[in-house]
Amino acid sequence: MLRRWITLAAVAVSLLPFSSCTCGSSAPEPPPKMADRRTGFGAVATPRKIPERVEAQVTPRNPELQLTPNLPTPRATPNQAAVPDNFPEGVPIPEGSHVMAVQSLANDAHNVIFATDGDTPQLFDLYKDSMKGNGWGNPTQEYQGREQSFLSFKKGNTITNISVSKDPKSGQRIIAVMYYEEKPLPFPEF
Repeated sequence: MLRRWITLAAVAVSLLPFSSCTCGSSAPEPPPKMADRRTGFGAVATPRKIPERVEAQVTPRNPELQLTPNLPTPRATPNQAAVPDNFPEGVPIPEGSHVMAVQSLANDAHNVIFATDGDTPQLFDLYKDSMKGNGWGNPTQEYQGREQSFLSFKKGNTITNISVSKDPKSGQRIIAVMYYEEKPLPFPEF
């Protein structure tokens, strides 16, 4: 029996901090009600001002003064006419192709874009067979489709990605040869 009284007393004492007797104090007044505001799509309804009317003015024409129209000048793109000096050795350039663009990419990578009239399967085979014979070995990645193909090769530290696709406007095949030197990571591999 004593055990029950001790347990009941312990429960009553532990519930004392949770009791709140506010019979002698008054509750604070609620804050004043805010003005009714619109909500939803009409929440931000600002009055609009009608623009002022400006009278039309006619500029007098001077026949003696003739201005030449401002034609945009074509932007010069660096080294579009030739293959760069650091183009990887053993990467074939199809006969009859011409360099469309040479791009410098991040991490000292380069992209040379050619245009030619060959077919995608023939160009795919040209790159796959020629590069294997020039010491690049088998492709590390390859995909061959009817209108688009991709090959990736590695020789030493040089990685070369070749994509062949069809230009929808001209119908020519576009060959993009992207190459870069693989560098060690600036952090340990995990």
